[in-house]
Amino acid sequence: MKLIKITIIVSKELSQILVDDLYALGIRQIFVELGRTSILEKSNGISHFFKRPSISTYPVEIISLFVHEDDELSLLSYVARKYDLKTSGKGSIYSQKIKIPHAHPDYIIKQDIHLKVDKGENFFHQLMGIGCIVQRGEGDKISKIALNYGASVPATTHGEGSGARNKLGLLRITIPPEKELINLTLSKHDAEAVMELYISEGKLDEPGRGLAYLYPIRQGLVNTKISRSSSNQAASIEQMISAIDSIKGGMEWRKSRLEHESNKRREFLSQLTEMNLICEEGRGTALTEAAMSSGAPGATICKIRSVRQGDDLERIRIIREVCKMIVPTATVDGITNALKDKGCFVNEDKAMLYTLPVQKAFTYRAKEIREN
Repeated sequence: MKLIKITIIVSKELSQILVDDLYALGIRQIFVELGRTSILEKSNGISHFFKRPSISTYPVEIISLFVHEDDELSLLSYVARKYDLKTSGKGSIYSQKIKIPHAHPDYIIKQDIHLKVDKGENFFHQLMGIGCIVQRGEGDKISKIALNYGASVPATTHGEGSGARNKLGLLRITIPPEKELINLTLSKHDAEAVMELYISEGKLDEPGRGLAYLYPIRQGLVNTKISRSSSNQAASIEQMISAIDSIKGGMEWRKSRLEHESNKRREFLSQLTEMNLICEEGRGTALTEAAMSSGAPGATICKIRSVRQGDDLERIRIIREVCKMIVPTATVDGITNALKDKGCFVNEDKAMLYTLPVQKAFTYRAKEIREN
């Protein structure tokens, strides 16, 4: 089944109000993940020239749901208008095309939305996403890269890795399983360069340091409030840039400061797919082992909150796990069949699988692997 995944990133204070609003529209299945966003704290006066800006973090909740393509623009427009997401600092919203090969009957896939918007918002279409999975404690370093270069505001979540560590021999004891996942939505014109900065400054070309990958985004609005200071200006730089984006109808007018960063030669992985397996809490490890036995190089398991509305209109809140795997596209069918053979889509694992395309990825590869 082909659907549209809508992702909304807002402050924790707004999240419950937004979830209530979505239910009023007819949405019956929502997933919520706890995360944080980052912002640069800039000093004023002469110290601004000598002191590097510090980074502050704020809790957010990342709300995701699946809708039919016919409802995509209506829902995006409604949420963007009501929660003023065109204003920098308010949050982000974007859409992606996904496939759902299998889902346990416990999930509500078909959702009828009671919403029609006469005029859609002008969303940015020239967007890309960058995902980066690094060791615990490295997330702010990666986030600061995007903020320093004015790309947009990243969102960071937490998970536990498996698979890849086991291939590093004795080195694995120095690498904690806890991971941080940084997702950044930005202009596609800056994506290659920011990814190169992730690789070089995050040292992703060293064993066990992490993975970065590019993925397509259909349309959306991004949070461009990258810094904060006590300036007395009537409008911040981010607000002025956001206003020009609206006038120009996109982000393509910006002359990228990062073009020179994308000229380095790298051996990227291609023909990839992101597989996301949602399951009952505690079941992810066994299911990812089955996936890895069929070709998945590794997985990162994260906690999410599943909120659905039952037949009696009572909301059912369940903690679940989502197992994120970046795999060669040629292995997707084999991995899917292995999971199906485990019975996870019909038994107490209560699993749902959805996939998204990945444009390319980079991680450390041992010399013998590269030569084969």
